[in-house]
Amino acid sequence: MDNFWIVTLFHYQPSAAQWVSLEHHAVTDFAAIGIEEFSLDEAAVDEILGDRSYSGGDLPDAVLAEVEDRVLRAPNNYRFFFSEGEGATDFLDFVRRECLCESQVEEKASQDWNAEWKKHYSPIPVNGTLEIIPSWRKDHPSMCERQIYIYPGMGFGTGSHETTFLCLRLFTEHLLSRRITTVLDFGSGSGILGLSVFRFFPDARVDFYDIDPEANKNCYHNAEINDLQQCAFRLLLPEVRGELLPAYDLIFANILESILLQELESLCSQVRPGGALILSGILRHQAPTVIAAYRASGLELIEHAEKGDWAALLFFKTQA
Repeated sequence: MDNFWIVTLFHYQPSAAQWVSLEHHAVTDFAAIGIEEFSLDEAAVDEILGDRSYSGGDLPDAVLAEVEDRVLRAPNNYRFFFSEGEGATDFLDFVRRECLCESQVEEKASQDWNAEWKKHYSPIPVNGTLEIIPSWRKDHPSMCERQIYIYPGMGFGTGSHETTFLCLRLFTEHLLSRRITTVLDFGSGSGILGLSVFRFFPDARVDFYDIDPEANKNCYHNAEINDLQQCAFRLLLPEVRGELLPAYDLIFANILESILLQELESLCSQVRPGGALILSGILRHQAPTVIAAYRASGLELIEHAEKGDWAALLFFKTQA
């Protein structure tokens, strides 16, 4: 593309349902090619940390909670990327009618593409055990025990979204003492969930499954960034779904509620007895429906975690 356009919404605070609807309209009706959300930047995180010094896994939970609280209370800004000016201006007209916020459109030269969409990604500590760091910030002095570096690509998860963050929190807080040899990252996107497993279980076998070939390309690129390309993993699309293993020690499914309910039978059957299932992509008010459905299929709810308007669920499958 010769140029691209950015529509920015300033200090917009939609409900989770409103945000899901806006994302859908942006992509489906106006052909947005990328979306990013940003609020608390790294400078603000540094301000919170101040002169405090921590090392390894010694970062106190209270400090992490303070950063998280500031993130949730901060006004959000959203940027929508377009390859066509007409789509950008039409979308701008739409949000000015539908959204109570300031908004603008900018035209940028193509050579500014990477710099623009990467501008607001900052390192994100999940807890003292794991930190998600943009791949172009490998010089970041992490205070966590382990790091995963992610080049998100447009529209794929980086860990900044609440649902990805919650999945990684549940994984690192509940599952590191277990034996995990096989993992399915269902709806894998950037691969951040499955790739993080290798930081703790380097000999595991991970299957990444997504409907979008571009997601699989992004996932492999992230494996290379983290020097994980020699690990045992497969990148699978729907046409080879039959190649999935009959059972896994751990399954991540960070997708929409409707898909979680649609795929319930498959996901439950593919968790081995004694294995774990982490579900997210769920709005808080949707969680009871998902919990009831998966409990009825024989899974035990271990934790129901929430952040903002979003929820994540950890289930165990009882031994046969």
